[in-house]
Amino acid sequence: MTRAIEDGPRSVVALHLNEFGVTHTSSPHHPPETILLHGLGVSGAVWAGFARRFLARPVIAPDLRGHGASGKAPLPHHYTPSDYAADVLALMDRKGSPGPVTVIGHSLGSLVALAMAMAEPDRISRLVLLDPPLDPAISNEVVGEVARLRQEPPGPLETYLASFHGDAASRSLAGLFRLAAPGTLETYLASPRGAPWAWDAAPELHVPVLIIQADVAVDGALGDDAANQFARRLPRGTRVHIPGASHAIHASRPREAVAHIDHFIAST
Repeated sequence: MTRAIEDGPRSVVALHLNEFGVTHTSSPHHPPETILLHGLGVSGAVWAGFARRFLARPVIAPDLRGHGASGKAPLPHHYTPSDYAADVLALMDRKGSPGPVTVIGHSLGSLVALAMAMAEPDRISRLVLLDPPLDPAISNEVVGEVARLRQEPPGPLETYLASFHGDAASRSLAGLFRLAAPGTLETYLASPRGAPWAWDAAPELHVPVLIIQADVAVDGALGDDAANQFARRLPRGTRVHIPGASHAIHASRPREAVAHIDHFIAST
């Protein structure tokens, strides 16, 4: 990933867009637009319940390149954080975003959010990173198993995902994982564990950053030591931990996550 960030993106891919409107007005602050970036192998549709039920602000949730209904990369290794970030920044151009935006990213999406802030910091008002995969001590075992099982006939992948997400969600997620383009999961697996490029860039990121950490006793991707160390490397970094939250914090603990997000937005 470090080389990909240094070299920059090779092309821009048009993204499918999921849009969610305001459903309540409890939040004290309404940014002009909030962008939600999904995790590896799924799509922006996974944010629907989170956005409609809890976020008191207009939000958009694109399908990242090679995911959902968005276009594929021209080559199978063009799925780095900087590639994804360039697509989202181009989407902001097409939508005529009026000013800096809040970017909320989950897992891979959090790396994309960091890459966006590195590339064009003036266009980002703040970042929220939901269980970012920044811990070099935690393996990519789940991603590797999903990459293997999605090549098999239906059944084993659904069973494997059900151990994390339950039966109903596992069927939907399995379909999204199978739909993801070749190279999406493989590029991630081939990248250095813990995203060292993000650690190198952290001291230069002057936008406010909130890290919401899941529970490693469940399936969290960020341990306490790495979370604290990364937050300290950020000039304006804040870290919170939600006990019992799975890696998909927005699905397992949406109310707690949004309470932290609303407080963070109101205070920055």
